[in-house]
Amino acid sequence: MLPKPETGRARCGRDNIYSMLKIGVVRWRGKCSRHPSFDPYADGYGAIKGACPKCTALFEIHECHQRMVALMKGFAPPVSRRKPAEVFDDRQESLFG
Repeated sequence: MLPKPETGRARCGRDNIYSMLKIGVVRWRGKCSRHPSFDPYADGYGAIKGACPKCTALFEIHECHQRMVALMKGFAPPVSRRKPAEVFDDRQESLFG
């Protein structure tokens, strides 16, 4: 017998609060011990020397990150968090006319 598929949203926490996936900021700096100057963003796949497994893994991580960012941007455009500009209401009469 097959298990029943999950319906609706996933339950989270003791209070059974419904929540959505939240992705925060992650800072990660990976370097190859043999090739510390390899930068997947600037150098690309062609700069991997001798099929180094760590450099290849760094490049794959970079590719996956770029795809994830593109999917997130395609799903919903970024929300502008700017405050509206204050309207300056000049009620003082001009002294010169």
